[in-house]
Amino acid sequence: ETRISQEIVLGIGGARILEELGINPETYHLNEGHAVPVAFYLYSKYKNIEEVRKRMVFTTHTPEAAGNEEHDFELLSRTGFFYDLDIQTAREITGMYTERNFSLTLAALRLSKISNGVSKIHGKVSNEMWSDYDNICPIISITNAQNKKFWADKPLQNAYDERDDYGLLARKKHLKRRLFDIVADQTGKMFDPEVLTIVWSRRFAEYKRAGLIKKNWEKFRDLVTRSENPIQIIWAGKPHPADANGIKLFNELVYSTENLKRCAVLVRYELSLSSTLKKGADIWLNTPRITREASGTSGMTAAMNGAINFSINDGWHAEFQNHGVNSFTIFQEKGKDALIQDEEDSFSLLKILEEEIIPLYYDRPHEWLEIIRNSMQDIVPYFDTGRMANEYYEKMYQYEPKEIVTSL
Repeated sequence: ETRISQEIVLGIGGARILEELGINPETYHLNEGHAVPVAFYLYSKYKNIEEVRKRMVFTTHTPEAAGNEEHDFELLSRTGFFYDLDIQTAREITGMYTERNFSLTLAALRLSKISNGVSKIHGKVSNEMWSDYDNICPIISITNAQNKKFWADKPLQNAYDERDDYGLLARKKHLKRRLFDIVADQTGKMFDPEVLTIVWSRRFAEYKRAGLIKKNWEKFRDLVTRSENPIQIIWAGKPHPADANGIKLFNELVYSTENLKRCAVLVRYELSLSSTLKKGADIWLNTPRITREASGTSGMTAAMNGAINFSINDGWHAEFQNHGVNSFTIFQEKGKDALIQDEEDSFSLLKILEEEIIPLYYDRPHEWLEIIRNSMQDIVPYFDTGRMANEYYEKMYQYEPKEIVTSL
């Protein structure tokens, strides 16, 4: 019930605080369904479902139905989730007449005037996922973005702007040393700034496949132990406390790599470490199962700091990537068995790494620098927050439905 209580505070409490402050919003933007109790508060206030819809827009982040939050109607009613509405009224205005469980996402889709997925692929996936449900609002795509002014290293950006190639590479090496100081402090391992450095850094969820690069253990071990043209790799992030599989994956990663001097798993993952990792990475590795990555944003900020993305062709990366020009991409078909997909993706990852990335880094530094420059050029302005904010305002907040659903 704690989570439900938090959602009540966020949705109903948030709306009432604004009223107490004398603020009367034209639009309530729900980021995921957690704040959906605000819809019931607004219905209680206006007594008209269209007055609710014209004020609400919704962003969904979850690319599969099983990941969308549901709770028992009776439990929600007892906790005040529906504000002062009875269960029957809540069922009527959400169109959930017979369901035992209340779906926060479905309610948000039916009580908003418009909604969006957070990348072009995710918008398509979301439309497919909810296509069997009636009376939902349109789902468009507005791709996530990041704030360059906050994330980008200023001296690195200055060197890029001035086309100071020597300065850019020197600054990048300095940023790698900063990261390696943290590696040494946490693990006692001494990383070499001359060695190709790969970073995998994000939440430890099973579908993100942190261990994909070492699935072929013998080949991976050779890459990190050989004397000529080796790689070194850093993992960082943390699993959700309730995610047993994520915790198991994290621990296995620590134990399997603890005796490899070019492998490190960092803890105390928060904003400062995230920034240092992006600035110190040569390669920013992203390995989700395809269609499971709604958008992702860490690769955007890595690119702003001279790291080259190496990713599954999913989420935002599919809109950015130009293989071998501004990034590297693992292409595959969706819908395959997970075990088969893991094997194929692991094979493709190591093949691209051995045959394209490593030779480029060590043998063709001028071409490597050109990819860095292309990446830093192509990441803005499209993946900067200015474009995203404008799209939310123009496509969501100013949206006027041509035809409003009047009954459910």
